[in-house]
Amino acid sequence: MQGAPAGSLLTSGVGRRVLTLFLVAAVVPLMVAVGLAWHEFNRSTEEGAERRLRSDAKVYGVEILTRLQIAADKAVEVARAAEQAGGGQLPATGFLVNDFVAIWRLGERTPPAPAFTKFIKPSLADREYLASGETKLLFTQGVELVMLRQLSDGGILAFHLDAPKIWGPRELRPFNTEFCVFGPTGDALHCTADFGTGVRLPFAQGPDTRGNMFGEWEIGGATQVAAQWQLFLDGSFAALPLDVVAVQPRAVALHSGTIVGRVFLPAIALVLVLVGYLSLGLVARSLVPLRQLKDAATQFADGDLASRVSVRTGDEFEWLAEAFNSMASRLGRQISALEAMSGIDRMILSGTKLGDVAADVVGHLQSMTGCASAAVIARDADAPQVGTMISSHDGEIVHDRVELPGNVDSAWCRPRAFEIDETDELEAPFQGRFMQFGQRYVDMVPVILNDDLKGVLLLGFDSPIETSKRKEARIFDLAGRFAVALSSVEREETLYRQANFDELTGLPNRQLMKDRLEQHIARARADDHRGALLFLDLDRFKEINDVFGHSVGDVVLVQAAKRIVSEVRDRDMVARLGGDEFVVILPAIRNETIARNLAERLLNRLSEAFTVKDVDHYVGASIGIVLMPDDGDGVETLLKNADAAMYRAKDAGRNRFEFFSEQLNAESRRKIGLERDLRRAFHERELEVHYQPQFDIASGEVEGAEALLRWTHPTDGPISPAEFIPLAEESGLIVEIGAWVVEQVCKDLRKILDRGMHPGSMSVNVSACQLRDAGFHNAVLDPIRRFDIHPPYIQLEVTETAVAQNRDTANSLLNSLRQDGIRVAIDDFGTGYSSLSYLQQMPFDVIKVDKSFVDKIGSGATSDNICRTVIRMAQEMGKKSIAEGVETREQLEFLEANGCDVAQGWYFSKALAKEEFFAFVEQQDQHTQRRKALEIL
Repeated sequence: MQGAPAGSLLTSGVGRRVLTLFLVAAVVPLMVAVGLAWHEFNRSTEEGAERRLRSDAKVYGVEILTRLQIAADKAVEVARAAEQAGGGQLPATGFLVNDFVAIWRLGERTPPAPAFTKFIKPSLADREYLASGETKLLFTQGVELVMLRQLSDGGILAFHLDAPKIWGPRELRPFNTEFCVFGPTGDALHCTADFGTGVRLPFAQGPDTRGNMFGEWEIGGATQVAAQWQLFLDGSFAALPLDVVAVQPRAVALHSGTIVGRVFLPAIALVLVLVGYLSLGLVARSLVPLRQLKDAATQFADGDLASRVSVRTGDEFEWLAEAFNSMASRLGRQISALEAMSGIDRMILSGTKLGDVAADVVGHLQSMTGCASAAVIARDADAPQVGTMISSHDGEIVHDRVELPGNVDSAWCRPRAFEIDETDELEAPFQGRFMQFGQRYVDMVPVILNDDLKGVLLLGFDSPIETSKRKEARIFDLAGRFAVALSSVEREETLYRQANFDELTGLPNRQLMKDRLEQHIARARADDHRGALLFLDLDRFKEINDVFGHSVGDVVLVQAAKRIVSEVRDRDMVARLGGDEFVVILPAIRNETIARNLAERLLNRLSEAFTVKDVDHYVGASIGIVLMPDDGDGVETLLKNADAAMYRAKDAGRNRFEFFSEQLNAESRRKIGLERDLRRAFHERELEVHYQPQFDIASGEVEGAEALLRWTHPTDGPISPAEFIPLAEESGLIVEIGAWVVEQVCKDLRKILDRGMHPGSMSVNVSACQLRDAGFHNAVLDPIRRFDIHPPYIQLEVTETAVAQNRDTANSLLNSLRQDGIRVAIDDFGTGYSSLSYLQQMPFDVIKVDKSFVDKIGSGATSDNICRTVIRMAQEMGKKSIAEGVETREQLEFLEANGCDVAQGWYFSKALAKEEFFAFVEQQDQHTQRRKALEIL
């Protein structure tokens, strides 16, 4: 037998582990078996001792019971003899009385009774029991045994039993066994051995365990083993049971276990030594082939792929050596395939482009299979019927775009072989390329991931060949890895598009725009040239979005994006910031004229109609232009300045462009400060409500007044409403301000009415923000009710645009207010989004002719016709017309001639402060005021 020295075995890691495992495998079960056997033997020994001791206790207890019954029988005879003798005289028969220490009649002094007789007090239950002719057993003073017997005259005889006779002689007890008898209280009545004083029952007693206890008992300075048996006396003597305990020294009771233990442990040690010796020999015999396998594996790992091992043991080690040699051979063939896979993996992780990954796969296909030509086709994720083909022949890589068959998913989902001469080019778009390579046969392997055809691998041969199963497996592995690569490329492209491009228009988004702008700013600074940025915001787009819906708005945005892109150069960048905002970056311009010309072209293109579902929509745009790096040294600064320039264009009338200037920057800062001051002014009640009277054109009488908001800044003086009202709307503060204005108008109107004056209806302007506010209805009606104002005194002025932004909700809200008596006027008619169909749906009572139309009266037929048409429209619809901004006699005469009902403007009166307006109303004719009040009421 070939073996190994014990020293080498113990120095070998495998040897030590195997030896340890052998020992553990042998010793652990042995020790478990030994432990279980030892436990079982001890348990059996203890059970035997328990049975033996409990049997001894039972025998001893039965003997005591027998002696008690004999004594009871004698007590019966004594009692019978005493009754026959008459007078309760005790018999002199020795064999009857000699078994008792004393006999006496309870309650009498003769014959003399023992001292403990005073403790004998039969209970009512005891007397009833005695009256039935039974004998009662009592335990007095803990150790004295007394029997009671009732005579026919009702007297009770007491018998003091001779305890040693009852407990029996010591000579009759089993060898090395002692007994103790315990009374009901647990005190020892008798022990056959001297265990000292104060001996008590060794076991805790319970109703379920009394009389069934076994265990060790420390008594008399030694460890005893005790078993308990219970002697029941209730049936014979109406007494509580006695506990009889048999006791043996522990060494005696468990003697057999001690003897076995002396033999058991040496036998176990001998078995362990034998197991260790045999394990050592078996491991030593197995170590040599293991060492040979280890040496061969080490050489193979160091790069010696020719390393083999020769083992002739005729067992599993020889089989293992052959398996190792076979594995080494296969690994050598698979190295090239693994290199191909790892190369593709590296490309996937490094984010290599599709063309480079495909070229690498084609090269590995040729080296793995030996084919003369190879190609891959990768489907486009966005256009699945089109793909990119990368092919290789004689080291030349060719890229082609090919159209895939209509049934590509079903036709190319399984491996196929094509003969080029008999294949239709529509079915095999690679036909022409492989014919050019001189290949007549093509094997196709699909590239599939999660049941999705990503592309195909193509192998070209001069003649049909049979591919081995292993080679096919490597090709399929390469196809699977290429599928992962294609999926990774698609995912990277998708994530890049989602992160950097707008989903709706396909344009770069804000993030990509900022990155590119940062690069252009740095390049402009480094190369000392200029660039430009155009910030576009579509005009009136929100109205289209709100009126016609987001679907129409999205189409308009897409068309606008295409128009913008069509006007810029290839090197310029167009991005969508969000909503209706776009940015155009011109990286390099010679002068600002290029930016100006582009802005003009964009305005012209965006002013053209946007046709959606056969409906033309017009938006236009406002453009802000900044030059870089002149107008800002950072992305955020340039965007902020361009935004300021764009808003200047909007404020200047829209559909125009503005270049940024420092003046615009100052205006932006003023706008921010003004918004902050406006909020403070509102909360500190610096705002005031002025009233501009409205006059009946025909009679010249006061018809009512329009409430106008005024603000006097603590340092800048009066601020134009045209400046701070838009700020309030942009910040949302207009909702609170509007509610406060209604409150003030009702409060002032109440004061006027309380003075007996009637100024007519009071008009209050309402913004689109207020119409969208859920609390607007209550904000109007609450102060009207609180100040007890008749609702027709209040007239709300809304613009067409404000209603159009949320038409259904606004119409419902205004209808509800009109039902409550509030009047509604359309303000600035003709300047916003005008539509006769929508105008017919709007709930209103008055049409106001905008000041821009009134200003142009007399300047031409077109302007006059606009005013005339608006007035006539109001007449045809049965509505009242009010012209605002009347400043000349000529305007008033035109309005009067064309039937306009009411006029207001500086020609009549400017907007008056509250007290001035009160004084103005007081000067009016009282008769006229009362008539106006009656018309309202």
